[in-house]
Amino acid sequence: MTTTTGGAVGTPREDLAQLDVTHSLRRHQREWWAQLKARTGENGEPFVLAGANIPHEIFEAMDIPFVTDVWYSGLVAAKRRSGHYSRVLDDHGYHRRLDRYAGLVLGVYLDEDEDQEKPWGGLPDPALVVTMPDHGAAENIAARTGATYLGLERPIATRPVPGWWELGRHAWEDLEGSDRVDALLAQFRELVAHCERITGRRLDVDRLRSVVALANRQQELFTEVRTLLSTSPKLPVRLGEVMSQVMGIQWHRGTEWAVQQAERFRDEVRERVEREQWVCPDERYRLMYLGLGLWQQLEFFSRFERSHGVVFARSNYLSIACDAYPRYGDRDPLRTLAGRYVTFNDYLHYPPWAGAWAEWESRTHRLQGAVQLDNGGHGTRFITAALETAGVPVLQLPTDAVDSRAWDEDRLSALVLRFIEQRLAGTGT
Repeated sequence: MTTTTGGAVGTPREDLAQLDVTHSLRRHQREWWAQLKARTGENGEPFVLAGANIPHEIFEAMDIPFVTDVWYSGLVAAKRRSGHYSRVLDDHGYHRRLDRYAGLVLGVYLDEDEDQEKPWGGLPDPALVVTMPDHGAAENIAARTGATYLGLERPIATRPVPGWWELGRHAWEDLEGSDRVDALLAQFRELVAHCERITGRRLDVDRLRSVVALANRQQELFTEVRTLLSTSPKLPVRLGEVMSQVMGIQWHRGTEWAVQQAERFRDEVRERVEREQWVCPDERYRLMYLGLGLWQQLEFFSRFERSHGVVFARSNYLSIACDAYPRYGDRDPLRTLAGRYVTFNDYLHYPPWAGAWAEWESRTHRLQGAVQLDNGGHGTRFITAALETAGVPVLQLPTDAVDSRAWDEDRLSALVLRFIEQRLAGTGT
């Protein structure tokens, strides 16, 4: 529990500039995108469109240009174009319940009227689309562009372990079960075969081993950042900036640049803690955010600093990087990757994993409450029950992560303010 240090309650540090790494990340993204467009356009190299929970390390090791679908959807939302592409989906007959978080990419491909207006010029046509099979738009994208579609399936867990984050880094084989790892490994080998077919190149296992090691090092640096955020007297970096930095780096995991950027990120956060530079010097309440990123409205997380001294100190994005990505053991790097992804999405959403993890994080981050994106499923009720049982009040935020048509600033702000005043009153000091 934090205490005020004088001055008006909740006075935010509006003079606290963005991190330097925020600017260097933007520059890198632009340079990377220009190179990707040149490789897939002028040079005609095959391009892969991949889901979030897919072993991107394989593409890095084989030097295949790729884009993560949800990253591009986040870009669409940040550019305030999600409403337009959602209407494109409506106009083509897709139902309103189609997951917009990845489905916006389909809308971009379907829109033939404004190629020049598409965020960063639009996406190349892929040679391969690879996602988990619950991805509602991927097969449609593949069919429209003539790409091969590969859906990877995770075998169901038969003995869930609530404290998975304590075992996963080194004991992942015991945690996940060898039979389940075997099942996903076989599919990863099929993915490698597809990549070898479209490129004419063989996977270099030693190169993949190096990529996995770099990805692990990146997550170690993120873990240091999480420790700084959870243990510092007050919050040194706003949540929106943390989320953007983490995911901007995460989609380039396994590269030297990603490790260097994560190091600079860690160093800047540590410097702010050492200098006692806080986003809200009179911080009163620390909250966690649960769910998909509000990429269209990241500034929402700082809206309540001035009025109530509220900061958001934790999200799924940094924490999943710390606890679910690191997997060690280099005898067979492809098997190590299977050990990483075999239960990955369940850790984020489903019982008993997600609720136990959120409750543990609420304690380590000294949180007084949680705001959870109400997506109508994906284990939200179980997570809420686990937190409420532990004495952590939860607000369900009824909106869509990326579809701007569902965003009602005044209504959502009023819900958060009511939550603070009615459920958190008396928990801060």
